[in-house]
Amino acid sequence: MELKEIAEKMQEVARGAGRLITEAKHPEVFVKEGHANFVTSMDLASQKYIIEGLAGLLPGANFFAEESEQNRLKPGYNWIIDPIDGTTNYMLGYKHSCISIGLVQDGRGVAGVVYNPYLEEMYVGIENQGAFLNGQPIHAANRGMEDAVILFGTATYYQELADLTFAAAKAVFDRCADVRRSGSAALDICYTACGKCDAYFEIRIQPWDYAAASVVAREAGCAVTGLQGSDIRYDNPVGVLTGNPAICREIYRIVDEQAARLKGERK
Repeated sequence: MELKEIAEKMQEVARGAGRLITEAKHPEVFVKEGHANFVTSMDLASQKYIIEGLAGLLPGANFFAEESEQNRLKPGYNWIIDPIDGTTNYMLGYKHSCISIGLVQDGRGVAGVVYNPYLEEMYVGIENQGAFLNGQPIHAANRGMEDAVILFGTATYYQELADLTFAAAKAVFDRCADVRRSGSAALDICYTACGKCDAYFEIRIQPWDYAAASVVAREAGCAVTGLQGSDIRYDNPVGVLTGNPAICREIYRIVDEQAARLKGERK
């Protein structure tokens, strides 16, 4: 099956999962390990729906999903799924969450679908075929740092990274037009892909949060790397930086400077 056909099925499944979560009334909330780390009954229902919808598409493909107890990237095809990216937003009725479905083949992202059901925005990236928003091609912006809006993320359950994250965000804020923190990494990365914003960074993030969106961003012309300039990986949590290549280089430098400063202060 061609990647374009696979991506069409991924979109169909994402739309169905989007309807499922937005039509739900009063989902149950459960606490996972770590500070302010939540899962809802609709995360679980959405994940089940997505896995069932994709199960026959690529026989033998592995599923790597946020709400599974064990995740391991395997050779060949891997579906990397976040059934609701932005769960805390979802719990609170703060309508900024999405369905994220990525397809990774032998360690490389080859297709990604990110669906915001509240705005009915479908972001799609297909290897060597481009990036799209609701069927229209999208491209990264080319603004300079002083005119840029930079997005950043930080998970509350990685509290040991908070000082560096917010120090870097403050230093970035001093050099750019403005900063944002939305609570959905997948949407933030897609916003850089379509030029709504200019870059996104997070010091540690799980593969299901960025797998799909990273393909969208790469196909839209963004730099997509590990935060220290390494290649992106999908098997373990990593730092992620994506956006306008020139701005990304400046953010690398800022994060390194702040890390060195904090290390010196703690000696």
